[in-house]
Amino acid sequence: MLKKRIIKIITSSGILLKVLNMVASDMPRVFVWHRFAAPMENRNGRVSADLFGWQLDRIRQDFQVLSLGGMLDYYNRHGKWPKRCVVLTIDDGYHDFYQWAYPELKKRCMKATFFATVNFVEGKIWLWPDRVRWALDTTLMSEVTLMFHDEMRRFPLNGLHDKDIFWKSCSDHCITLSDDKKEMFIRSMEEALQVSCPDIPTEEYRAVTWDELRELNEDGIEIGSHTMNHPILSKINQSRLVDEIEVSKKVLEENLNTKITSFCYPNGRFPDISDEVVRTVRDSGYLGAVMCIYSLEWQIYKIPRMGVSSDRENFLWKLYGAEKLLHSKRKE
Repeated sequence: MLKKRIIKIITSSGILLKVLNMVASDMPRVFVWHRFAAPMENRNGRVSADLFGWQLDRIRQDFQVLSLGGMLDYYNRHGKWPKRCVVLTIDDGYHDFYQWAYPELKKRCMKATFFATVNFVEGKIWLWPDRVRWALDTTLMSEVTLMFHDEMRRFPLNGLHDKDIFWKSCSDHCITLSDDKKEMFIRSMEEALQVSCPDIPTEEYRAVTWDELRELNEDGIEIGSHTMNHPILSKINQSRLVDEIEVSKKVLEENLNTKITSFCYPNGRFPDISDEVVRTVRDSGYLGAVMCIYSLEWQIYKIPRMGVSSDRENFLWKLYGAEKLLHSKRKE
């Protein structure tokens, strides 16, 4: 593909990267990670510790690193976003951040913002994509038939590729559902796969502990709220919105003895963030909030982010501003 060839040419040239950075230096780069793995471990959907270290080293060559709270403070004091700065954000609250990524940040004295889902940290819930993945990893079934909306669909489960297709189909379906319907769907999936999910997430899927979260906070990692239970906020009522947004802030503040000022919308697409959701975030005392998609429209309660994978060229492409310029061109 032409775009891949262009990415390869630009990211392999230090001069072209610096020129690109000069052209696209007006807005911060806000990145989002989710899962991490051991050094040299190649796992789908995770960034290994050594690769994360390489990403951090590339960032600090040409950029200032701020926490999300630090970037918001700059905006509130100056009325504009800081130039040539990078914000590192990590969603959900998984233990593998503490285990593999935090040491890489600590050895470089670099800041980050870690968004914790309160009842996940409490050990009271699974994050629903993990329940689907766990069920697929555990089942002995070679195929499954399941109702998607009003359609019965059959999926083979003969290997990792088949299971990845099924997982993606379930995920795409679940984000269209209310919490109650999503829970019903996942339970029906578990029954069809003939598995029974444990009440507490297994080691593979567990969150940080409160003690680990306190250590992160005391060592300069900003802690933000990712709600109580990780629902899609546009699909719940006002009473639950207050619980998910305002109460999660209070619980984190009480347990960490610190002010929580940053918020992250679960799923974080535009359809997941209604005006009512934004208003509740603002009224709960947060200074700003991040989405999970990239946009040219920067708003203090809808800050766009770019996802990070194990693709080094793609990371440099985004870091030095090419993604921003590409979006600008498309908008013209």
